[in-house]
Amino acid sequence: MTGDYDVAVVGLGPVGGILANLLGMQGLRVGAFDRSPEAPQLPRGVGIDAEIMRVVQALGLAAELEPLLKVFRGAQYLDVDGQVVSTRPGITGPGPQGWAARYNVHQPDLENVLRAGLTAHPSLDLRLGWDVGGVRNLSGGGAELTASVAGRRSAEVFTARYVVGCDGARSTVRKAANLALDDFGLEQPWIVADFEVSGSADLPGINTHYADPEQPVIYIHVVRNLRRFEFRAAPGEDLEKAVDPEAIWRRVSRWLSADEAVLVRAAVYTHRALVARRWREGALIVAGDAAHQTPPFLGQGLCAGVRDAASLAWRLGAIVHDGAPDTLVDSYQSERNEHARFIIATAASIGTVLTAPDKAKLNALNARIGREGTGQSPRLGPGLWQHGGPGGTLAPQPRLADGRLLDDVVGFAFAAVATPRLLAGLGDPARRRAEAAGVVLVEATGEAATWLSALEAGAVVVRPDRYYYGTFTASEDLGTALIELADSVAPCVPAGA
Repeated sequence: MTGDYDVAVVGLGPVGGILANLLGMQGLRVGAFDRSPEAPQLPRGVGIDAEIMRVVQALGLAAELEPLLKVFRGAQYLDVDGQVVSTRPGITGPGPQGWAARYNVHQPDLENVLRAGLTAHPSLDLRLGWDVGGVRNLSGGGAELTASVAGRRSAEVFTARYVVGCDGARSTVRKAANLALDDFGLEQPWIVADFEVSGSADLPGINTHYADPEQPVIYIHVVRNLRRFEFRAAPGEDLEKAVDPEAIWRRVSRWLSADEAVLVRAAVYTHRALVARRWREGALIVAGDAAHQTPPFLGQGLCAGVRDAASLAWRLGAIVHDGAPDTLVDSYQSERNEHARFIIATAASIGTVLTAPDKAKLNALNARIGREGTGQSPRLGPGLWQHGGPGGTLAPQPRLADGRLLDDVVGFAFAAVATPRLLAGLGDPARRRAEAAGVVLVEATGEAATWLSALEAGAVVVRPDRYYYGTFTASEDLGTALIELADSVAPCVPAGA
């Protein structure tokens, strides 16, 4: 289909901002729409992990974002008497992903970096302050999108091969596609307030969870002088009055006074656990909160959405540029749906622990979080990866012998990292087919050689979203896999291109 755009992205929060950047970086014609001319300032996500930093690294924006982050310093869990029941240690140094396992972030900082990045892509049409009123599938393929400058009555009509809704929990795209949600049964309003504190404020230096069966409280040391308090609302509480400044100051009086801080903003967020049963209908696709809503207790809501963007971006690039079949988008849903459901179920279970401080449960929780922080994230659902070994799990990012991180060598592409022996034995047909399809061949040196040795493998193939495609011990098996992979993602690219 020829239209105004290859892909229209609706919503430019972190998920849409990263997706639009990844698509623009690949040279796709992208329409990027958001109703807000500037990054919204409401209290929202405060945590990202090393996997997300690898995506930002792929965009070439890590140097802009990293100074605005704070490496996670640890957390403590207090019972109703104020006694420490359990702790989570802080992060020291980069982990297997090449970045610290966990960071605190002020979401407007992240969105500003991403929005600035969007201006670097000549094939991207950035439309800030544009409100998308409706989308629909077209009978001949593709989709139509109607949008207008916020506040104006006149609307313009655009067409795109795909429309991706990154437009949040009330997603216009999801509703237009009639995508039903599975409900895990959580609906819990919390009052969230952000403060700028002065040096006189006597607050914990690490995140603190005040367990209480009636009203648990979460304190977050965000970045710089920003601090956050989150209070679970009481049953039947008037939520409109709850965010009144006087009410907020009464809630935080135990920790803060008005002469020690400035109330920046307050809002009510209703924590839900929802997942769309289907993530696409025709040319309409959803990602992030439009596809799944994650309770914040694991700090993975924003991260899960960025994983969607990374998983979807290379697929759309392969379809538009290299003639991959449209069914490649279906494996995006099957992989990410199962992954997201695991994260949501885990986060929902954590929420119950915070109200009843049980040391054994908290220690088990912290151990699980620690494993995830070292890159042992859940395996993807069925999709484009080989079963057996680490296929479908997150791969590390080693340094090569010349000191470069792997992703800086590969870029946002498939990579085959192999020993010199396996690379030398790779047949010319497989080598030409893989390189023509954009697979980057990398000789394993430095930490990469140690990585392969630990896997007892001679080669690994890693996807652009940094998940394992498969591991191999012989040149012939690697060659066969590379040809099969190229046929899946670039069937229209000739072997000698």
